[in-house]
Amino acid sequence: MAFAQADRLTDELFDRSPVNGEIKNIGSPILRSFDRLVISHFIYTFILAFFSLVEFLFLIIFFPSLLQSSLFAFSLAGFFMTIFACLMLKQFLNAQRPEKIYSLCLRFIEQTKVEMGYQEGEIDHHIALAKACCKFADLLHGREFYFYSPPKWLSFLAPFLEKFSCYWHWEDLHTFKELLLKISLEEHLKLVRCAPTNLHVHAALANAYVMLSGLYLDPRKMEGYESGEWIPKSKYNEEMYQRFRIAAECAIEEFKILKEFAPNDPWIYTQLAYSYRDLNMPEEEMKAYEAIISLRPHDHDTLFKLGILYFKQGENALGLKVYQELKKAHFKKAEMLMNYYGIQ
Repeated sequence: MAFAQADRLTDELFDRSPVNGEIKNIGSPILRSFDRLVISHFIYTFILAFFSLVEFLFLIIFFPSLLQSSLFAFSLAGFFMTIFACLMLKQFLNAQRPEKIYSLCLRFIEQTKVEMGYQEGEIDHHIALAKACCKFADLLHGREFYFYSPPKWLSFLAPFLEKFSCYWHWEDLHTFKELLLKISLEEHLKLVRCAPTNLHVHAALANAYVMLSGLYLDPRKMEGYESGEWIPKSKYNEEMYQRFRIAAECAIEEFKILKEFAPNDPWIYTQLAYSYRDLNMPEEEMKAYEAIISLRPHDHDTLFKLGILYFKQGENALGLKVYQELKKAHFKKAEMLMNYYGIQ
């Protein structure tokens, strides 16, 4: 458990850092600027769409009259010019928005560095900046649902407006969080360069990859997801899956490094098991759990998870052995294990 304790120590170190209490103070004006940016983009898009619709309706309503005059050609040309101008302006706004979000992210980083007196090569400073980025990314969690709130007398519209807000703005929030987590990851990579043989530094880097992979993880696979909950399809498309896989595989490589140098630390195998589960690699996940059981024979919760995997993979004999062992230990969830028998 040495690496789990080390992670708690870095959290405690950050808690004592002067920048910890200033994250909300630093972040609040940046969040206000971010809100103005994404809402103004929506307003511009709405205005462009409105003008295009007005011109289209004008053509439809007055089509018979215009068809008999020379104004028809000018009206039709004006309509297509408006559509073209709207598309060009929208493309420009779409290209400009990520750059502005990036500048807001850099603004947070620079103000945080000033607050802590950041110095390149100082391990404590790299840790504090990385943690600050993660904390700020946490402040953005779920924000995409709450850009538009109805008055109390229209509260029945709240579910619709939450979906509407998420549909329009989740990509902007995702971009912002992704930038922050990648900067956090870069700070951890700097730590590795400063102390390449420090295993606690590699553990912190592995956790940074895990956090980044969590950003790309299919929301339907997360704990707490309720069936039927609305999620934009682009949150779980193939591109997201590939990004998730790259980050998760990087985390696994870091955990493998730790395993080579600390083969008797159960925390490492636990993290490997979680990563293999997310990547749908049951054989490797089983091996990780088996390693934990060899180090902690009385870890019945892990043995229960292993039994479930045995049954899911058709290893019924091994699953029954696990069931028998859990029954002997009077483990309260032993009977639940049999619900997984024969479901492979």
